[in-house]
Amino acid sequence: MDLRLRPTALAAALSLILASAGPARAQGPSSPPAPAPALATSATANSSAATSPAPMAPVLGPRRLDPRSGRFVAPYGGGTALLTLDPRLQARLERTLAESAAPYAVTVLLDPRTGRILAMAEYSRAEPHRAPGLALRAISPAASIFKIVTAAALLEQGYSPEEPVCYHGGLHRLAPRLLENDARRDRACLPLAAAFGHSANVVFAKLADRGLTADLLRAEAERFLFNTAIPFATPVEPSRAAIPADRFGLANAAAGFGEVRLSPLHAALLAAVVANRGVLVPPWMVELVDGGEAPPVLEPVRVVDEKVAEQLAGMMRETVAHGTASRAFARPPRELRGVAVAGKTGSLHEQRPFRDHSWFVGYAPADEPQVVVATVVVNGPLWRVRAPWVAREALAAYFADHLAGAVAPDAPLRLARRAPLAR
Repeated sequence: MDLRLRPTALAAALSLILASAGPARAQGPSSPPAPAPALATSATANSSAATSPAPMAPVLGPRRLDPRSGRFVAPYGGGTALLTLDPRLQARLERTLAESAAPYAVTVLLDPRTGRILAMAEYSRAEPHRAPGLALRAISPAASIFKIVTAAALLEQGYSPEEPVCYHGGLHRLAPRLLENDARRDRACLPLAAAFGHSANVVFAKLADRGLTADLLRAEAERFLFNTAIPFATPVEPSRAAIPADRFGLANAAAGFGEVRLSPLHAALLAAVVANRGVLVPPWMVELVDGGEAPPVLEPVRVVDEKVAEQLAGMMRETVAHGTASRAFARPPRELRGVAVAGKTGSLHEQRPFRDHSWFVGYAPADEPQVVVATVVVNGPLWRVRAPWVAREALAAYFADHLAGAVAPDAPLRLARRAPLAR
C-alpha cells in the first residue's frame, strides 16, 4: 500500500496527536500511556526540528456543481478547487437521507486506503438551513461506536476476543452492583468478540472495570482522534470524550454511555483505521486547485498494531453476520449480494428534546476494504428508518456505481420502512 497521502487542507495548521506507531502493551492498569507523535506533512515528516505549527492553510468555501465538468468545485486559497465528491453518488445518498424524514441525518463515504472522500451527504428536516456542515459537527453521542476504542484498549492489555465474561442483570442495563462478580447469579457468559457484536454493555463495563484505568482509556481515545483536531479542508468540530476517574463512571463510558460526542467524519475514520489494518490515512477532499495554493500533504500514521486491527475487524464482521446489524444486512440489495460487510452499530436517546441517535460505521468488502461508510440518523419519537438500513443503501449505491459505472439519482430506493413507533 502506498502510504503517501494526497492533498488535504488545514494540515499545516493542525497538530494531530496520536499514539506511537507500535504502542507497547502496558504491564498493568497503572502503566502510563505511550508518547504520541504528531501527524506530519511530507515536508516535515523526517525533520525532528519541525515542531512549530505552520501558517494557517486556506479553508474550503461553499461547493457547487460545475455544469461544464460535471464535478463539484469550491473556492480555495484564491483559486478554485476540484473536489473528490462523486456527484451521482452524492445525489443518491441525499435522496436516501431525505426519505428518512429525520430531524438530522448524515452519511459519509470514503476510501480507507487513500483517505479520499467519496460522498458527504447531509440532511436536516429540523433545521434545513444548517444541513451543510453536519458531517463535520459532533452532533450525536458516540454511544456504542465508542466500543471500538474500548475494545482496542482491552486487546492491547492482553484480553483475548474469545475470553468469556459472565454476568447477570441483562446485556444492556448498567448499574454499579453489576460490576461485581456473583457466582450464584452470573449464569450467562459472552466472549469479548460476541459482546462487541451484540453490543453487550454489561460485559464491556465489567472488562473495563477489571483491566482499564481512566488514563489508559483516555489515551486510547486520543489515539483514535478524540479530544483533538482533525485536519481537513473545512474545520471539523473536535469529538469530545470525557473519561471519568471514578469506578462506575469509567465503566459507563467504556460501554458507550459517557459524555462522548462524535462527528460523522470522525466516525468514518474510526472504521477506516480498522479497515486499513491499523493505519490512519487522514481524509482529503481537494483534488486539484486552479489558480491558487495547493493543499499540503500528510503522511499516514499507525494508530494500533496490525494484530489488534485484525481482531477488531473480526468483531466488526460478527456485528453484521450475527449481531446488532444482522437484521439490516440479512437480505441485502442486489448490489450487495456476495459482498461481506463489517461494522458497528450504536444507539442512544436523549430526553430534552427527545432525540434518538442511531449509528452505523463499517466497511466493505470485509476482507479487502474499498469503501468505509458512517451514517447517523437522529430521529424524534416517531421514525421511519434507522442508521444500519441507510448505511446499507449507501454501500449498495457505491457498489452499483463501482460495478455499472453510474448511479442514477432517480433510482428507486429500497429503504426498510417500518410503521412509525413511539419510543
